[in-house]
Amino acid sequence: MNNLYRLVMKDEVAGEVVLKLSDLLRFTLYESNVESIPIKSEIKFLQDYIELEKIRHHDHVSIEYDFSAIENEENKIAPLLFINFIENAFKHGVNKSRRGSWVKVILIQKSDFLEFNISNSKPTFKKTVNTIGGKGLNNISSRLKLLYPDKHLLTIEDKEEVYSVDLKIDLI
Repeated sequence: MNNLYRLVMKDEVAGEVVLKLSDLLRFTLYESNVESIPIKSEIKFLQDYIELEKIRHHDHVSIEYDFSAIENEENKIAPLLFINFIENAFKHGVNKSRRGSWVKVILIQKSDFLEFNISNSKPTFKKTVNTIGGKGLNNISSRLKLLYPDKHLLTIEDKEEVYSVDLKIDLI
């Protein structure tokens, strides 16, 4: 990655993309292979991913995120809890839309709970098969049951124009 970065240093945007990709890979390979991490580490990872999507989609997609309502950034959580939901918002929502689409992500942490909410616009064309969830959602649901048994509530809404996920985790 460092070699690639040196090759693209003259292009500011390309350099930024390489640095963010490098950070994502480093986190995924070296920092997420533990039982728990500080919330601030997860937030940095998610911000890097979302910023890459912003670069990719420019101004034709409204991408908003708010991670400011974090009471204690040092609270520990399992790593990579939210990335599947964010990836899905882009893969199944934004990337399949031909016009103005949007994604909104919010993470809130108060003393004893964490709440993650993501919603995205859906493509205007109709699919022939309407299914909720694939392997990614099944995997994260199973993972939540193992990591936070009886301490989480996952709500998924698949409406005509909006797809949303709300995940609440009891941190006690």
